[in-house]
Amino acid sequence: MTPTKKCKGSIALFFIDGVGIGENDPTKNPFFSYPFKIFNEIFETTPWLGNVPLLCEHGELFPVDAAHGFPGYPQSGTGQLSIFGGFDAIKAFGGHFGPYAPLSVVENIYKSNLFMDTTKKGYAFKFINAYPRPFFNHLRKKPKRLNVTAHCMLSSAIPFNKSREVYDKQALTPEITNYRWRGKLGSKVPEISPEEAGKRFLRIMRKNDLSVFEYYLTDYAGHRRYDGKIEEICEILDRFLFYIMKNFDFENDTLMVCSDHGNFEDISVKTHTKNPSLFIAYGKYAGLIKSKVDNLSKIMPVILELLKKNEKSLT
Repeated sequence: MTPTKKCKGSIALFFIDGVGIGENDPTKNPFFSYPFKIFNEIFETTPWLGNVPLLCEHGELFPVDAAHGFPGYPQSGTGQLSIFGGFDAIKAFGGHFGPYAPLSVVENIYKSNLFMDTTKKGYAFKFINAYPRPFFNHLRKKPKRLNVTAHCMLSSAIPFNKSREVYDKQALTPEITNYRWRGKLGSKVPEISPEEAGKRFLRIMRKNDLSVFEYYLTDYAGHRRYDGKIEEICEILDRFLFYIMKNFDFENDTLMVCSDHGNFEDISVKTHTKNPSLFIAYGKYAGLIKSKVDNLSKIMPVILELLKKNEKSLT
């Protein structure tokens, strides 16, 4: 049973896999080849290495160190462990590792992670993602190789959302509009618009103290494993985020958009990049977040701090 909301205002973390801040080059960077409304209308310019950080009326966009001082290309396993585990997993492992969490340090998040710590403290928490049937068939085999958020769910004993929660408008599929569940998996869940998904995101967010949503197709596209058009990723992401930001209660709520490493911002290569990851802080605590988050391991501690602040604001 979900705990009763105990904070004034809500916090949401939107994790987008593989998005950095790159060059001002439309032949490489989809942010310059597609007219993103979140950049053109909210931040009034497109981010690149030469103009960040950017300010808008209710938020800030800025780079976050994804390398943590280690050479090579940042990877999802150690990057996501750093985000959701709240410790420097890159340093703990001795370098970058992915796509899955390295087994030698993944045990750390079975002791502490954002999902577990939030629920232990009695906050109303929601992981918005739903999982398709093939995932549960895979899970029954008790695999050690899972993405970090799945490990967080298992360690916290939080039930996974299924297609039923999507039907009931209590969850989103990880591609936002359900189109791949329908086209690739034969699911009967209805396709929805990015705006409807954004409305659902906000409704779920406002019922909880902390909500988390994960999107992965940007990383697929950066690795050229995506079998659709990059423009459809750009359009869905942009319309989804634009709706959220234009209908956001910026006086009470806080939105964080983060990533684990660069990739999508340079589609001229199949590998990850050494670019800083993109971070957007929007709403009530945007300025405070900017002052505290300079690398991936700082994200979880600042969320827990903001939850405490929201709790105190009730008194």
